[in-house]
Amino acid sequence: MKLLVIWNGGSGRSKQIDQLRMALRDHNTTWLELDRSVDLSVIIDGFILDGGQTVIAAGGDGTVHAVVNHLMKVAPSARPSMAIVPLGTANDFAGTLNIPEPVDHAIETLNSNRVEPIDVIRIRGEGLESYYSNVAAGGNCVRVSERLTDEVKQRWGAFCYLRGAVGVLADMQSYRLTANVDGEVFDRLDSWAVLIANGRTNAGHIEVAPEASPVDGMMDVVIIRDGDVMDMVEIVSGNLLGNFLDCDQVIFRKAKRIGLRSDPPMRFTLDGELIDREPIEFEVVPSAIRMFVGPDFKR
Repeated sequence: MKLLVIWNGGSGRSKQIDQLRMALRDHNTTWLELDRSVDLSVIIDGFILDGGQTVIAAGGDGTVHAVVNHLMKVAPSARPSMAIVPLGTANDFAGTLNIPEPVDHAIETLNSNRVEPIDVIRIRGEGLESYYSNVAAGGNCVRVSERLTDEVKQRWGAFCYLRGAVGVLADMQSYRLTANVDGEVFDRLDSWAVLIANGRTNAGHIEVAPEASPVDGMMDVVIIRDGDVMDMVEIVSGNLLGNFLDCDQVIFRKAKRIGLRSDPPMRFTLDGELIDREPIEFEVVPSAIRMFVGPDFKR
């Protein structure tokens, strides 16, 4: 198998790259460290012309995001398959694909040759077209995420989202949202946050879309209504207990397309990329990239 490994020296577990090199020593492998000066599209196009078969994203969700965006620039008929070796702090999308985090186990996933056609989500706005594989989180989610330092995640574990939310609770921003979700219109809805998910978890294995599947041709849309402090406590507690979709403040839909605008404009983070455009549209691209998945992955 001819491989291109795109790795991120700044990822949380980048010191394990030597272990990855050893694990792939019997393959025909090209190595590329992510750098702002590198034009990934040129590198990937050259790899394909040279008969390359699989691109490996060795890093966290940001590395996966970069690779996905450049693979989506390739014509579907020529698009190589993709594998993930989770070397980041969070590795949320790798978790959705049930790819184990130890390097040797992740490589076993590659060697097992189980590949599935995975959906991605296209996001469009004025002067913008981008793709993501995991979760777009908008509104107060952006403010909470900005408080989730690696130190907070390490100290608080699964409760880090609650810890990050504490600092935002006293100053929650309300967004008057107008959204069209596959033809269902929500007009001037006061909301705290919007999550548009292809994967199940975000911000370090926090389950934000427990019913999401990256192979169903749909995205999970979660709109959190405006409320008071006790409403937020209920939502966060429900999130930790795995039943927050049942909260009265939560609107949940599965959809293929959503267009939205809000006042004030709502910022989104998608797999680490900050998006600040209005109006904005999300659309599923079904079966976009063939990806290696873990042994326990279920369609």
